[in-house]
Amino acid sequence: MEFQTTAQEACYEKVTTWIQEIFGRCPCARPDIPGLGMFVGSALVEVLVFAWDKDDAVINTRSYVVVGAELKPDLMRYLLEENAKMMFGAFGISPDNEILFEHSIVGSTCDKKEIEASVKAVMEIADDYDDKIVSRWGGKRALDRIHAGTLSSTGWSLPTL
Repeated sequence: MEFQTTAQEACYEKVTTWIQEIFGRCPCARPDIPGLGMFVGSALVEVLVFAWDKDDAVINTRSYVVVGAELKPDLMRYLLEENAKMMFGAFGISPDNEILFEHSIVGSTCDKKEIEASVKAVMEIADDYDDKIVSRWGGKRALDRIHAGTLSSTGWSLPTL
């Protein structure tokens, strides 16, 4: 993995330590970009650290909640209405038509409590909503994709469970 700035690298190291302390386990490191991942229930949550200017970084916590769902108007409306209820983060659609949920914070001002709130919010939402969306609109959750061997589209090469 390659860092674009020293601020990005320092932020990544800080976040990795905090994630291990908060969740009591070592997350998987993403091989292509500075990021960590861990399964929670049926969801895969990523914590990515992006360079932001030369002196800072952005911590983006996200989960590809469902892939392969038919993006019908009623699903889009549902996601937008649910966004209005969220305290942290929002649903979105990736360029590959995957439903994701994400939350971003500034790296230099982030503390352990803030990263914990960000990660837990994304974890809980993704693990709850993936089942709701799949049951109504179809598609696959992260756990379904790892069993099918198709999780690599998100950059992860995790072993099959």
